[in-house]
Amino acid sequence: MQHFYDGQIRRYITQTIRVLSNFVVKYGDGTLHRVPVAYGDADKQAASILRQNSENKINSTPRIAVYVTGLALDRERLADSSYVGKVHIREREIANDQYTYGQGKNYTVERLMPTPFKLTMKVDIWSANTDQKLQILEQILVLFNPSLELQTTDNYIDWTSLSVLNLNDIAWSGRQIPIGTQESPIDIATLTLDTPIYISAPAKVKHLGVITKIISNIWEGASNTPNNYIEGLGNDLYAPTTSFSSLMAEDVITITDYHIEVYNNKQGVGQATLLGKTENSLPRDPSLEIPIRQGSPLNWEEVLAVYPGQFIAGSSKLYLTQPNGTEITGTVAINPLDSTVLTVTWDQDTLTSNTDIVTNGVRTSPGTFDAIINPQKVYPGNGMQNVVAGDRFLIIEDIGDPINQDGPDAWKSTSGVDFYAVANDIIEWTGTQWNVIFDSAQETDAMVWQTNIYTGVQYLWNGVSWVKSFEGDYRAGQWRLVL
Repeated sequence: MQHFYDGQIRRYITQTIRVLSNFVVKYGDGTLHRVPVAYGDADKQAASILRQNSENKINSTPRIAVYVTGLALDRERLADSSYVGKVHIREREIANDQYTYGQGKNYTVERLMPTPFKLTMKVDIWSANTDQKLQILEQILVLFNPSLELQTTDNYIDWTSLSVLNLNDIAWSGRQIPIGTQESPIDIATLTLDTPIYISAPAKVKHLGVITKIISNIWEGASNTPNNYIEGLGNDLYAPTTSFSSLMAEDVITITDYHIEVYNNKQGVGQATLLGKTENSLPRDPSLEIPIRQGSPLNWEEVLAVYPGQFIAGSSKLYLTQPNGTEITGTVAINPLDSTVLTVTWDQDTLTSNTDIVTNGVRTSPGTFDAIINPQKVYPGNGMQNVVAGDRFLIIEDIGDPINQDGPDAWKSTSGVDFYAVANDIIEWTGTQWNVIFDSAQETDAMVWQTNIYTGVQYLWNGVSWVKSFEGDYRAGQWRLVL
């Protein structure tokens, strides 16, 4: 049978003694003297040595003695004894006795539910006179209001390291009144303390090995590839029996299976949140800034903890793979107010340029519009003030009706001519009348990019509807972080 002793109760006693250490008293001559503290559970032989083997010697004062008077099972704090708490630890790499930014050893620590006890201790305060007693007590009692926190270890995975020290009782003096001639000149005040403690079984420590990404490539065989090497990988990688020509398929698997939602891109800055492997965000219309997620928020700091020291705010990059194979990139930083949000500053050179709208050979739109409006709720004279020639708006509802001979007055020209447009059109005010400069009904095969000047958000017409140009869900394998 293996011997196990971790000195757990001893640590609580030691911390209590440290709490009572380093107090001083001031003597009549003005000098300060530190009050020594000792564990007071001395046996008879040790006590005799301290008194120099003589009944005529008395112990020196002032002094503080701490000793245990009781240890009992605390049934009110009992929990599931079969519960095992797991925590994953990843060390930083050490090279030449210095920490680097690489990942070192990985561990999983399994901790069995500890057993709760209540430890009771007494503190005897020895003093030669009342003034010494008052000085010591005043320095100690101010700490308990009504308790004092204890920390037995600085190991952050020790879930029993924190406790409290409670003051339950104060015995002012051990003397009897009147004091007889045989009484000791030493006056002893006694404090009764208790602390809730845990006694833990040994923890199980396992080494971890983490695979974060697997890329499986399928190559098309070819017999005419020169030098028998894998095309695209360099002439120094030779295949012994078979040559390959082109990549037929690539399967990217991320072990965590996280997806991300990219949203709220304004003036070149956006946000990204993590989604679970089975989670999606609810559909959004172009006017909605923040998606509605189905699951609970996931913490970026916990994910990046797998790579300790490698993530650098403002330097690490996020890559988003687009349907045409290109990538949009941006530097990232964790939002200091919400660690579930990643703030992304996009590289404008990787974004798709706005599309100029040309009508009848004339460039009518420089790839922007002024705002998105519901023309049935916002119209000239109601939410649209001081409209000037050249103002353009993306509408999300129809204006007028082609079979109605008298359309809405607010959208008529200055000469009273009716105006008709359908949802998803872009309209422009010439100064005297409204014109449709982007006809969504005719542009069913077009890919058009336009930026909302009011919000700075870029939108894409995909032939069916307007969507934010690159915002939305990115599945595992469609995005990556370069730390």
